[in-house]
Amino acid sequence: MKEIKSSFVKKGDTLYLITSSEAVDYLNTSIDAGFISSLHRISGKGIFHSLVECCRANALGFDITGDSDLSDDEFLYGNTKYLAIVSVNNEQEEDFVNFMFNHGIDATLLGHVTKGELRMDDRSFGFISDYAGKTA
Repeated sequence: MKEIKSSFVKKGDTLYLITSSEAVDYLNTSIDAGFISSLHRISGKGIFHSLVECCRANALGFDITGDSDLSDDEFLYGNTKYLAIVSVNNEQEEDFVNFMFNHGIDATLLGHVTKGELRMDDRSFGFISDYAGKTA
């Protein structure tokens, strides 16, 4: 996969989850087209850990919606079907979604980047400053 920032860039960017390993070529094309602001592969430590890693560099946060097919703990900390988190700026979001849809790649809306609080389904996990230097 092409190199791109793994940290979220700015408040307001939209977050998507990618599930398909076949998406790599289309993600590379999306990077070249400027659709994607950041991309972070989800580690074996789960989505929450990966999200915290994405937030640390620029002291940002997230507001996400969980997966209704999974418990909150399974979704945040388990080994799920999700492979990567991408952030997309508002100006490119429609182009990104259309591009992925037209190529049969599943991009699931996760939420958006915030100023510093970490939230899921109206539940607060504190602020990114609470996680400085810690593993999530």
